[in-house]
Amino acid sequence: MKYRLSIFWSLAFAAISSTACQSPPGTQVPPLTREAYQSQLPDRPYSRAVRAGNTFYFSGALGVTDETLAMTEGRIEAETRNVMEGFRALFQELGVDFSDVVKGTVYLADVSDYAGMNQVYGEYFPTDPPARECIAAGQILSDGLVEISFVAVVPE
Repeated sequence: MKYRLSIFWSLAFAAISSTACQSPPGTQVPPLTREAYQSQLPDRPYSRAVRAGNTFYFSGALGVTDETLAMTEGRIEAETRNVMEGFRALFQELGVDFSDVVKGTVYLADVSDYAGMNQVYGEYFPTDPPARECIAAGQILSDGLVEISFVAVVPE
């Protein structure tokens, strides 16, 4: 009986959702525009950012450099700052601001670096920080300690 009820509710929800999300008869929904901002490295099969309507989806960015690899103290803070400053430059190029960011995703090679990353990350969102998750990934490309990606919504 329980199985039949869950099927019933799933079908009922699907029927309600499909009719509730339809446009009124006679209205035309404009097509979603999509614009990709390619990676600076042509051999990389991803875009640095993709704009769909007024939403930007930013690829993950690393802050690892030869200089940070040589550091014995403060490395997570330096890498996080490199990532955030890289986003600042890209945001300016695309007309986006940190205040437009609605979602962040942070990957850490080691969860013990959370406090250092969080301290620097917070400097870029002094008020109304975006939603965020932080994942202990275990390993980051190029021996980095942190990778961060964002979703931003700009005013129409």
